[in-house]
Amino acid sequence: MEQHSAWDWKRAGDAEVDLADLLHKLCGKWKQAAACVLVFAILAGGYGWIKGSSSPQEGELGIAETAELTEAEERGIVEAVQLAQEIDGLETYLEHSVLMQIDAYRKERALLLFSIDRANRESVAKVTESYLSYINNGGAVEALKETGGSVWKPGSAYLAELVSAYQKVYSSPYQVVVEGTSENSVLSESLFYVEIIGSSAGTVKQMAQDMQDLLLDYAKEVKDTAGKHSLALVNSVIGVTADSGLQTQQHDKKSLLLSNQASLQALLDSFSEAQMAVYEDSLGTQQKKGEQEEEHTKGEEDGQNYRRIVKYMILGLFGGAFIYCSIFAGWYLFCGKVKSVEEIKRMYTFPVFGGLPVEGVPEKGGKGGSRKAADRGQGTTACAQAQVLNRIRLACKKQGVDKLCAASDFPLGRQEKGCLEGMAGQLQAWGIDLKVVENATLDPAVWDQLAETGNVIPVCKIGTTTYQMVDHAMGFYQENGVAVVGAVAFL
Repeated sequence: MEQHSAWDWKRAGDAEVDLADLLHKLCGKWKQAAACVLVFAILAGGYGWIKGSSSPQEGELGIAETAELTEAEERGIVEAVQLAQEIDGLETYLEHSVLMQIDAYRKERALLLFSIDRANRESVAKVTESYLSYINNGGAVEALKETGGSVWKPGSAYLAELVSAYQKVYSSPYQVVVEGTSENSVLSESLFYVEIIGSSAGTVKQMAQDMQDLLLDYAKEVKDTAGKHSLALVNSVIGVTADSGLQTQQHDKKSLLLSNQASLQALLDSFSEAQMAVYEDSLGTQQKKGEQEEEHTKGEEDGQNYRRIVKYMILGLFGGAFIYCSIFAGWYLFCGKVKSVEEIKRMYTFPVFGGLPVEGVPEKGGKGGSRKAADRGQGTTACAQAQVLNRIRLACKKQGVDKLCAASDFPLGRQEKGCLEGMAGQLQAWGIDLKVVENATLDPAVWDQLAETGNVIPVCKIGTTTYQMVDHAMGFYQENGVAVVGAVAFL
């Protein structure tokens, strides 16, 4: 048999790019494109926000790094930093301390009198000091923070200064009587007071009850470490009193704050620009020139950050769209797969009978809405099949062919095989015997059938069949004398 050149079935020249098909397929991927664009916009916006928050403000750096100061100027900066830190700590204390916020002329107070009885004379001092140290040094408050009520929660600051314990100094006759007793076997007793201050009468009452319960439980531990004794609450008084000492303490704290603020302002007023830059850099914050300027500066910075984020997000939108379109176009051009029926017609010389859609087949037990969509799909499929069948019938009539194979180089799906078998049944009614063959060039079992039939209709699948597969199949058919009547493609 005469050997034919490959150019008998393949057109010469470079393949043309179908821009319409490229745009159509790109628009069909709009969900993936939108997701890509959105991701790039978010990433770009986040980068703009990070860049705005991390970039130093104008004039913030440079002066502090290059400033050369004298020893006196450096001492002034150190003093200013220490004053600023002291002011910050004092302001925090005055804001959160319950003691500093209590009205000194109406101080809610609970006074608890405890008695230590049946203690050995030698150990009574150790027992008493155990209770006083436990209360005055914060041990009782820390224990109540873990086991007490809401007034002792760990978030409540400066609670230790609300609780104090003390003993009254005995008069000389009482001391003489005590000191005159020499027998070690004589049991002694001791008294001490616990004072609790609170913001309200209810709070003070609860704190007093919690303290009483805690000390009675703590007595077991004191017995083991300091000596045997018996602890009892003798009396408790809850009431309102005026405290001039507390008033003086509050006044001194506030006066100290005002004095420190004035001293710091005087220091800052005397600073040069270089000193101020070093001071701000050392303190880790920038001094503001009044509340109005601070609000204006903050609003201006927020506006700049917002505009920067929006600008980067817009750039991210365009950048994401460009990158996605570039990647998709590159894939479209270099994927090596058949992209459309028109492309097959442009690249090859054999007839192309058309495309066969296989969508729209109704699923078993489908609902009404999906059934209507399936009916519309079936109508489109039937119309396309009718056109392809008549073209095959006319080609076979013209070439005098009554037997041929529909051969694919890929496994056929259920719908695709059903479509071809349906077409075979219709062609059989017209006197044309059509055999359906899968993996035609790869399965040796069907080669004899192809050679016996002598005529073939190659079956392609858009997006699956590659140019290499088509070229390999056409070469195979030419080598074995199988005539190509025409081709069909599944869409």
